[in-house]
Amino acid sequence: MKKANHLLAGFIFVLIFTTSCSKLDQSTTTSTTPPVAVVPITTPVATTYPAIKSTFGTEIDVNNLANYANQTKPTYITKDNTGNNPITNAKATLGRVLFYDKNLSVTNTISCSSCHKQEFAFSDTALVSNGVLGGLTTRHTMRLVNARFSNELKFFWDERAASLELQTTQPITNHDEMGFSGQLGRGNMNTLLSKLQGIDY
Repeated sequence: MKKANHLLAGFIFVLIFTTSCSKLDQSTTTSTTPPVAVVPITTPVATTYPAIKSTFGTEIDVNNLANYANQTKPTYITKDNTGNNPITNAKATLGRVLFYDKNLSVTNTISCSSCHKQEFAFSDTALVSNGVLGGLTTRHTMRLVNARFSNELKFFWDERAASLELQTTQPITNHDEMGFSGQLGRGNMNTLLSKLQGIDY
């Protein structure tokens, strides 16, 4: 169970990494690596990975993944919250897919992106966000942009997560947010992992 939780946290964590640097920051770096480009799908992915195709259309080419592992960053950024969880192109792509997947909630109605909206720095304009079955979050959704490189010592408004990696699964297991709490007849993280294994990513 612990290893599976770390694996799921790693996938979601990698997605947070992919939103960490703005275009402005990338242009100020001294690296000669070109910026990551979105490559249109050139192979029939719809029949191989229908879950990806239905959400992302031609934005993800599973045969030629974006170069997330070697993204550049400005030299003034010295902290990295990824710990011992190295970024790979495959994990970052899966994290991106999972971030928008409503299957991460018990009712298939809430994804990470339901509250962490890209157009608002991966935060929300609502005071509190809607969760599953009428549940509400207890605090405003925190922004995710630059979470990988932030100087935070703890995560969440109440600082209950000691690391960014620990933070990533807590909304999923929260009874009111995404619902895999293991309480009142609801499934737990093992239930979610079994559910995700049945989806062709």
